[in-house]
Amino acid sequence: MVGSTLRAAREKRGLTVKDIENETSIRATYIDAIEKGDYDSLPGEVYVKGFIRNYADFLGLNADNLVQEFREELHGIEAAAPVKEVKNEQPHSMFDTGSDFKERVEKSHRGQNILITVAVIILAFVGSIYYFFGEDPAAKPTQKPAATQQAKQDKKTTQTQKPASSNTQSNPAQSNGTKNDNKQAVPAPSGVAAPGTTVPNANGTVQVSMRFTDRCWTLVEADGKVLFEGTAEPNKTLNWSGKDKVNVTLGNAGVAEVTFNGRPIGKLGNVGEVVERSFTKDKMTEIK
Repeated sequence: MVGSTLRAAREKRGLTVKDIENETSIRATYIDAIEKGDYDSLPGEVYVKGFIRNYADFLGLNADNLVQEFREELHGIEAAAPVKEVKNEQPHSMFDTGSDFKERVEKSHRGQNILITVAVIILAFVGSIYYFFGEDPAAKPTQKPAATQQAKQDKKTTQTQKPASSNTQSNPAQSNGTKNDNKQAVPAPSGVAAPGTTVPNANGTVQVSMRFTDRCWTLVEADGKVLFEGTAEPNKTLNWSGKDKVNVTLGNAGVAEVTFNGRPIGKLGNVGEVVERSFTKDKMTEIK
């Protein structure tokens, strides 16, 4: 059993689950579930394989063998069937090529789309009930003058209070909502960059750089070609470029400081979080 092998190796080295969490950035709850074989408590097959690979690498064990053993444990009879066993005997595992990861992510997105569709239907139903059985629209015009007068009164009250706070009036950036929004388009490097961040590039290409503070499983594709797939080591900086698009998948987003088109934008997520982002010539978006 994979969990027993990992636990035995950990205990042999005198390490605790907390020690493994600190060294690999894998959450202690996930480590405990892997060692107990409680796969139902883990986020998904592709993520668990990444956790096992990182855990095994740290302990100096054969990661490929343990990942294969995990797949056989998870799929049971399917993994033992002769025909399927032949299909699995390839030079590289599906995790190493990234196809398995993409399949799991696509299934997750399909589930999200179904939930969104159901939510829209429910909202439409509630809206129709309100429309047919709500208050009489004819009564609304008679209420507008009172609402307008109240709004004017509120505006006058606000204007009379403004001189008390001279700092607010003296700051043009605060009185201009458009400028304030533009400043927030690119988050501070110490924060988490939200999808929709824009960073134009005069060269007309896509430039992405990442500095890693800890181990992180990483997949990078540029214009449909895989540029990097593996575990990025701490204190390393990796650079990639593409003509039209660079897609990035991080298994531990909180340990990677990202620079997009020469401008630092911070991290793409939190420690232990799996994040997928697509970088184009002037914008970063979430992969859906």
